[in-house]
Amino acid sequence: MSWRPITSSALALSLALAIPLVAQGPAHAADPPAVEPRAGTEAPAEVSGLAEAAAEGDLATAAKNHLKNPRYHLDPADLTPIQTVTDGRDTAVRFAQKHRGLEVLGGQYLVHFRGSGAARQVTGAGGRFLTELSVDTTPKLTAESAGRIALMRFVTDPLARRGMKTGQGGLVVVPRGAGGRLAWKLPMTGVDRAKKKLLAFDAYVDAHSGQPLQAISRIQMEGPATGSGTNSHGRAVPLNLYQRADSVYETRDRARPMWNGTSGEILTYDANKGDLLDYLVPGVPPGAKLAESPTPVFGPAHTESGASDAHWGTGKVYEYYRGLGREGLDGKGGSMLSVVNVTFFGEPFENALWDGTKMVYGGGGPTYHSLAAGLDVVGHEMTHGVITNSANLAYFGQSGAMNEGLADYFGNAIEVDALGVPMSHPDASLLGDRLCKTLPPRECAIRDLDDDRSAAKDWIGVGVSLDGGGVHLNSTIFSGALWDIREKLGAKADKVVYKALTEYMTPIDDFADGRRAVESAARALGVSLHDRLTIALAFERHGIRRGWERDIRTDSRVLVDNVSDAGSRVGVAGDRYVVGNSSPDGSEPSWILTGRVRGGKPVKLSQNDDWNFVPVIDGRRAVWAGFDGDTGNYRILTRPLDGSAPEQVVAEVSTPLGTVTASGDAIAWDSLDTTTGEIDVWLKKGAAAPVKVTAPADVLGIQPELKGGKLSYLRIWSVGERTHSTPVVHDVATGAETVFPEIPSTGQEPSSSVLPVLTAKHVVWYADADADNVFGLVRANRDGTGLTWLVPDGPKALQPSTIDANDDVVTVGVIPHGDGTLTNANLPKLFQLPVAGGPLTRFSCNRGDQFANNSGDGALTAWIDGSAGDTDLVYRERPAGRC
Repeated sequence: MSWRPITSSALALSLALAIPLVAQGPAHAADPPAVEPRAGTEAPAEVSGLAEAAAEGDLATAAKNHLKNPRYHLDPADLTPIQTVTDGRDTAVRFAQKHRGLEVLGGQYLVHFRGSGAARQVTGAGGRFLTELSVDTTPKLTAESAGRIALMRFVTDPLARRGMKTGQGGLVVVPRGAGGRLAWKLPMTGVDRAKKKLLAFDAYVDAHSGQPLQAISRIQMEGPATGSGTNSHGRAVPLNLYQRADSVYETRDRARPMWNGTSGEILTYDANKGDLLDYLVPGVPPGAKLAESPTPVFGPAHTESGASDAHWGTGKVYEYYRGLGREGLDGKGGSMLSVVNVTFFGEPFENALWDGTKMVYGGGGPTYHSLAAGLDVVGHEMTHGVITNSANLAYFGQSGAMNEGLADYFGNAIEVDALGVPMSHPDASLLGDRLCKTLPPRECAIRDLDDDRSAAKDWIGVGVSLDGGGVHLNSTIFSGALWDIREKLGAKADKVVYKALTEYMTPIDDFADGRRAVESAARALGVSLHDRLTIALAFERHGIRRGWERDIRTDSRVLVDNVSDAGSRVGVAGDRYVVGNSSPDGSEPSWILTGRVRGGKPVKLSQNDDWNFVPVIDGRRAVWAGFDGDTGNYRILTRPLDGSAPEQVVAEVSTPLGTVTASGDAIAWDSLDTTTGEIDVWLKKGAAAPVKVTAPADVLGIQPELKGGKLSYLRIWSVGERTHSTPVVHDVATGAETVFPEIPSTGQEPSSSVLPVLTAKHVVWYADADADNVFGLVRANRDGTGLTWLVPDGPKALQPSTIDANDDVVTVGVIPHGDGTLTNANLPKLFQLPVAGGPLTRFSCNRGDQFANNSGDGALTAWIDGSAGDTDLVYRERPAGRC
């Protein structure tokens, strides 16, 4: 992109904003150090401007001795050295924080040295250290119990749960609040076969209360002797190979300086169209074979598979990072592994990923070359390996967007330098522009680092369940600022950004932290004041400054600000609401809040210290689920909304709970049998024992709802390979059930019904008659008669997100139709229509995610909203109309 002209007034404002962030030349030993605090901890985010003599001994010991200075407010005994990075005269020692021997998620601190021997000095230190950790490190629940909770709460598709595998768990401390949270970290892997979507994430579950804290993806994925080979673009490329004793040449490169006789190779394996799932193991599975050829010239088959591209490209990535002073992805000269030519369910896998230990490339297909054909994609994905082995930026929210943004930056930098593309070329900023076989580069590109996005204006307000909270969607806000810097300063910007990543950033940094890291690295490298001002202006231009989130506007009223338990259900009845929440930083066990919609502060209704979730309300009381960490059982609790009586446990079960519903003296819920994978609906009337409503084997029951003496739920069953579904209404008094007729199918597959809700007279649900994953909206009487399409099914029908209804209106969360590009405009939005029928009307003009909606009286609706930079419980009393 061209640097935009700046008016005199804009320049004056930029200078005013930027100059305080830029040092006015080298610090002198007599100058006081600059100490930047970090909210929520006494340990500073950064101490800079030092020139203090370092203690003798090895670097880690010297660093710990330096950190004994009272200015740091931390105990060096809680730090374990994990990495040392040397950059010319500079050396940085990276420590991981431990609490009573356990890893503190995201807790890292760095000490910076300059010089060596007797002349060695400490120039600064900083990072993220939680100073007041007090959490008990003895778990109340087992890893197995935590795994069952994670399965129920983080895998929403009941069919996908059956194939999930949970790996060996371990205890960590999650830095939420001053005391921290003890959590089980559980690797989970599986696949949503219906959507052909890979599921691989680390689940974090509170080891005391059982509360699910977060799920972080492990898959960092995109959208997608000497010899020679031909790359996918017809260019001959040199390959470093290895000739075996049988005279066969294989893609094994031992010619690099990192080869030490036993390790330090570049290895490229050919999966030969093997399935992706077979290769999602650390390293490569037994029996995996390197790409090979009888001659040193690798032919068309290796061009098509991507082996020639990947092997050559990995070498270019190695050379680039070696130029920055790094030996291999791990910085220690470890081998660099790639697997090409994988498929997914027998079909082309048009994607590429870094799985934590290696690169995996799809073999392409009719539209795309092998995903290794884009050197920027190769560089991007392998940079994830550099990030994993340095700052290890957590793959969610702003830190995840920085992770992706840095990978974009370095991937593009590697490609433009290797191919000799000038930075002024209009395609230099494109990622993945060389992957397509037929489309022109700009139409093929996955992202454009010159897309001109600014934080408050362009942040896409998604929750962590979608794209990890926007790790791809919001990455170009950060990478765009970095690319602006490279366009102005040239390749010398790479050294600044690399130093920021490896010596200043820590795992859960946000955009403002990232800016500070880059500016600190520039100062440490002695970058001129003019160029440091250029860096500051680039971040300003992209809106990256402290507090940028406050500039996002909404049209709703806030009931509860900063809802940290965003997965909780919202309940509204009359003028009262309930919602699950925790402290703003998520440091305390979740509780149930209640309040009045039209005034007053929310008050805490639950009285225990356990994980409390999925609350509902029937006008006089709240009912919710809880997990008892002492027994490992799940409880259903209730309490009057006015607090006139203490909370009461009305049921206790051993299986994970999904949804709870209540009306009168009846309570119902669905729960997962982790042995069989089945989900059943249970009903409890008064003091009687619970009864399983979904009695037939292999019949799943989900999403129960009670109202007016009736219980509705969704019944799911299979006949052969086909899945069937339809609403059911169960009479609470008599036990009689009405199984609604399936919606007639208009195609070869059965129709699909989802998300039924109950009103005093009707059942309303989404239905897809032609199996195209676009749903109409259906209303029927509670006895199954009078079926009416409120919104007819068809190609332009609804892509459902949520639904709720009362006797007056139906409020639906709908994903707008689009080209598949995720923008604020394409995130789920709320619409409303009369239950008697009528046009859909936009309910709120908020720009981000709108979900978990629940209706009060008339049109009043409350929901959880992700628009304003965090997650809030909000409401409106009438539709907004057109936006």
